[in-house]
Amino acid sequence: MMGDTMPAPLVLDLLRHGQALPGSATGDHGRPLAPQGRQALERLGDRLAREGSRYDRALTSPLVRAAESAAAVLGAFARHLRVETLDELAPEAAPTLLLEALRELGVTRGHALLVGHQPLLGRLALLLTGVETPFAPGSLVRIECPGGLEAGAGRILLTLHPE
Repeated sequence: MMGDTMPAPLVLDLLRHGQALPGSATGDHGRPLAPQGRQALERLGDRLAREGSRYDRALTSPLVRAAESAAAVLGAFARHLRVETLDELAPEAAPTLLLEALRELGVTRGHALLVGHQPLLGRLALLLTGVETPFAPGSLVRIECPGGLEAGAGRILLTLHPE
């Protein structure tokens, strides 16, 4: 029927932070990206922008290396996107609680970048797709969730690992 539109599907880009320095004065929470980690993420951002990725939302864990990773990737995009901090993206968070938080924030359609850590991202990908997925530092896995933020409702569209 004309005039009916299908809701935009939900696509999640799960990005593990880039290679970080081994330590900081503030402990694990404050570890910054290593220069080579930042450069790899800037190249990734260039590739994503060139290939036409357009993010509606960007969310990151509260750890410094994740926020720096989001900034490095998003720096390649012409549209400035505010990065939101989400505690449920911390390394040891539960994927079910992350899905609940995303629903509460209205991340239910469009294209979102989620920047976090292991083991959370691997557990989230497994929960959504049923597929074990490796996440080296700087890896990105794109998951389409046409069935919403539900266990088994997603499928992997793209996997990129750092050069």
